Amino acid sequence: MSGTDNLLRLHIEALSVLARTNQFNRGFLIERNVDDYLAAADRPSLERLRDAIDREDAEKRQGEDWSTAKRYVRSLLGWLA
Repeated sequence: MSGTDNLLRLHIEALSVLARTNQFNRGFLIERNVDDYLAAADRPSLERLRDAIDREDAEKRQGEDWSTAKRYVRSLLGWLA
């Protein structure tokens, strides 16, 4: 695995934990996680993050809500377009 793949997996794992929580500041924590990923990433990396989030969401695991992460990453990609 490359360093980029490891970074992606780390952030997806953190987002997975956040997808299962009802913490009051969950949206902020999701955005912060994505922003931290972006600090070390470029557009193709953000696209890989979007794709990984979509795969995780497609699993439809009970108690997970990926909507905030999906919406935020898509808005960033739209901003970069």
